[in-house]
Amino acid sequence: MTHRLAMRRSYFRRHRSKELAICLGVASMCVTAVTCSSNAQDSLTSSIVPTTTTTTTTTTTTTTTMVPDSDAGASTSVASSERKEPDLNAVGEARFRRISYGNDPLQAGDLRVPLGDGPFRVVVLIHGGFWRSGFDSSLMTLLAEDATARGVATWNIDYRSVGDPGGGYPGTLEDVAQAIDHLPHVDEPLALDDVIVIGHSAGGHLALWAGSRGQLSPGDPGASPIIEPHTVVAQAAVVDLRLAAEVNLGSSAVEALLGGEPDEVSEHYRVAQPVFGGHRIIAVHGRYDQTVPISQSALIPGAVGIFSDTGTHFDVLDPGHDLWLRTVAELGLSNPN
Repeated sequence: MTHRLAMRRSYFRRHRSKELAICLGVASMCVTAVTCSSNAQDSLTSSIVPTTTTTTTTTTTTTTTMVPDSDAGASTSVASSERKEPDLNAVGEARFRRISYGNDPLQAGDLRVPLGDGPFRVVVLIHGGFWRSGFDSSLMTLLAEDATARGVATWNIDYRSVGDPGGGYPGTLEDVAQAIDHLPHVDEPLALDDVIVIGHSAGGHLALWAGSRGQLSPGDPGASPIIEPHTVVAQAAVVDLRLAAEVNLGSSAVEALLGGEPDEVSEHYRVAQPVFGGHRIIAVHGRYDQTVPISQSALIPGAVGIFSDTGTHFDVLDPGHDLWLRTVAELGLSNPN
């Protein structure tokens, strides 16, 4: 286990350096990230992907029937007459599959389920990147693996971002909503009334928004959720969109997402702004974060705060860092086997 942990931490350091280079605008890294993002499947199919390089990859295909938002509540399962994703195959210490939740190649995510009978609590992970194309779910892979080892199912999603066809407002929001509401289609023993959403940076905003979808007006993008999380973990999150636009956070990243300034597209800001209340929020942030200031986390009323005086923007993505260890303790997740 000591050797494995050292390898994971070594991988994280290399991974974090790569993403930091992307944030600084290194063109070669951006090209690599975009290439990785474009490799997602282009249809509503699922393929078994081994977690080790020594295992032969097997592929299966199935058609998925989407459930309209109004069909069921958070804990309601899909009727037996509807077609679902098939059971996952056991690979290593967990069952793993790449699953599409929409027609676009980026509308997909990685589902990891612990071995056993369940039902399993579900943790949804949403990556950041200032809502811009070139970032993907690999940012959250180490956290997903660690959380799954602690006994929960994880759903690490990709989505269309600004720069992708259909990304921005409202597509990015709709993808996050659709990805979470796809969970009832998965034929696995998931506790759909025990869902947690964790998001980092811009993904933290999307996680907070996902937690407040039930307060959207009828007809708004993402309204009438099937799955409503009881807890949201906002890691170094962009919390207040109007303030973020005012201070030019992320070099006009908010304006790019929503299509203009607050006074130009005020309705977009209304829909996309998370509303607090009715669910538990855990704010995780390092005071040495030079990408999203910790003052953003202070804007969440009633949140449980997990802070570090020396933590950076990417330290929250390290499964060996104190910020993550305190987070899983707050969530009541057990130690890995």
